[in-house]
Amino acid sequence: MIESELQDIHLVKSINVDLIQYSKDSEYWEILLLMGFGNPSATQDFYQKLRHDLDRNDWRIPLVDIGEARFLSIIGRHFDSFLQLEKASNTVFSRANYINETIHSEIMSLHSYVFANLNLKISQQTNSLPLLLSGIRLTSLNSFKLAYEYKITIHQVGESYSPISELIEVVEKLKNNQLWVLACMGYRQIGIFFRQRKEYNKAHHYFNLALSMAEDLDLRVTRNQILNAKAYTLFFEGKLEAAEELFAKIRPEGRLDSILPILNENLSLMAKARKDMTRSINHMKDALAVTSELDSVGHLPGECLYLGQAYENHLGDLDQAEHFYRLGYEHSMRYASHGISLTGDRKDVVETYVNFISRKKNAETALKAVPREDNFAFSQGKPWKDIKDIFQHQLICFHAAELTNSKLLAAKLDMPPSTLYSLQDRLKTRGYVLPEKDQNIPPENLDLHDFFIEHQNLTWNEINQIFEREIMHYLYERYGYNKHRLAKVLGLSYPSIIQKTRELTQVNEHFLPN
Repeated sequence: MIESELQDIHLVKSINVDLIQYSKDSEYWEILLLMGFGNPSATQDFYQKLRHDLDRNDWRIPLVDIGEARFLSIIGRHFDSFLQLEKASNTVFSRANYINETIHSEIMSLHSYVFANLNLKISQQTNSLPLLLSGIRLTSLNSFKLAYEYKITIHQVGESYSPISELIEVVEKLKNNQLWVLACMGYRQIGIFFRQRKEYNKAHHYFNLALSMAEDLDLRVTRNQILNAKAYTLFFEGKLEAAEELFAKIRPEGRLDSILPILNENLSLMAKARKDMTRSINHMKDALAVTSELDSVGHLPGECLYLGQAYENHLGDLDQAEHFYRLGYEHSMRYASHGISLTGDRKDVVETYVNFISRKKNAETALKAVPREDNFAFSQGKPWKDIKDIFQHQLICFHAAELTNSKLLAAKLDMPPSTLYSLQDRLKTRGYVLPEKDQNIPPENLDLHDFFIEHQNLTWNEINQIFEREIMHYLYERYGYNKHRLAKVLGLSYPSIIQKTRELTQVNEHFLPN
């Protein structure tokens, strides 16, 4: 799940200062330097005021669109940011009334930079690098070039094309050029890379450098993100209590602070590690409540996937599992309809939902051909060994009503007499009473009487195979299509259940839910 980031106000200033000299209305751009920092509603009101005051054909309108998109990305409204950047694309690359080519190039570069960062947040990494490589060639501003270099180096280190030492050098250059927030977040990113390599001491060293810088500069939002990364590293090390103490130091600013989904996701994983699934689910629901309101592409599908799997595999609640799978599917497909690729958690939740519905549909279809609810009711709640014993005991009783001795019964079932004798002895030791001459159990009193009537001419092996398949279909439905629950009740291994239910879980790759 993506950890969000902030850009550097000093970087924004270096870009906009060059733009201000071309504008008579410099007071607008002085405010725009904030580019989304401060009070969210006040910032959005400002963007609306800009559009109202500027002619819709003004060359600065694309800059306003990009600024608002960047602000939306920062506060976690990824989908709105994506739409805003798509809208800005139509004007950034087609408008012809820029003051000069330099201004046009800088605005195109800013658009590429903001779009690249958003793509990283919503797991479209492959879309990010081309934007960075093209954007860096469009700008002539040294600070902006350095910011691009930083982002490109992160990509190269993440893909193992470059060593972490190269990123450390770039972050030091950011610091020397007073790009404080980028440098601070750069130390945090270095820490994350060391965590991924399980070099925990080095990871904490860079987290501490970042935290010290954030506290010195009173970067509260950045501080929260660093605390989250450091606490997650402690969790990754298995130090749950230390991680919990650090998570508790995070101070969200408002009920829709973009740190809240990340924090609750991590608290959910903490609870799961402690085998407290109820608490884990509650934390993830808290995260989902925020991401749903924000329409946060980078978080919402993964949270739905986690909740669906928790309800299916841990609680056996198939209705709730289907609800959350469907929710993740619907959001992911909505994003895809606007051009956001089905990758990462979006791809996983779509595939999981389609497979879930396919399993359910195939199981229901199979069960329609097996109307044996009354026949098989005896099996509910019993382990597999007992179910098979009851079946075999009743099968012997059913045939014993017509056959006078064991040799005739063995011949009827096409099995060696010695095998039948061994089976009868085992059933006796298990407490089953076998029929004796003139004391046979009336066949119509047997739970499986109708089943035996239908299959009375089959051999021992044939009728056992049919019974096992049909009783497994019946129980699979009764236990909510949950293989983990089925395995637990029947006392069988999970791989054994997978094998026994295989025909029910064959996924039709052409099937898609409505």
